[in-house]
Amino acid sequence: MHPSPRSRTTAALASAAVVLGLGTMAPTTEADQPDTRQRGPVVLRVIDGDTVEVRGDGRVIPDGAVARVRLLEIDTPERGECFSHEATARTTELLPIGSRLRTERDVELKDRFDRYLLYVWNERDVFVNESLVRSGHATKVLFEPNDKYWPTMTRAEAAARQAGAGLWSACPAP
Repeated sequence: MHPSPRSRTTAALASAAVVLGLGTMAPTTEADQPDTRQRGPVVLRVIDGDTVEVRGDGRVIPDGAVARVRLLEIDTPERGECFSHEATARTTELLPIGSRLRTERDVELKDRFDRYLLYVWNERDVFVNESLVRSGHATKVLFEPNDKYWPTMTRAEAAARQAGAGLWSACPAP
């Protein structure tokens, strides 16, 4: 059975009205709208250059849970060591309090201190772990079996060393 000329005309007019924005559509409700709110854990505080405290969003970290996140594959100077203040300040700049993160896990989710072991991107989509190494605020360190971005960290550290960035020029060689 073929559509009648009248039904083809009606369908064509309805399509044109929709394209032109003239069609009448049922009112949409909030439930019909996609969730455009930004999601991801919220930064509560920066503990040091490679550890932050966040409130979970229910994806990797339980919703509403306050948890410590240890940035994977990097190490920053400990409090009191050369360049520790600068490393913590840079992490605070990259992960301001109240901002949201995008996180990615690797093989092991937690360490022996019950910290979440994660790769982190900030609201500007900067890969924070890699950025800290590339700027010389952190060194690469392998936490096996979590090695997903090891080649990335290796290249970032080589670039930082070559440029004498951050701790590579500020701190005496061990």
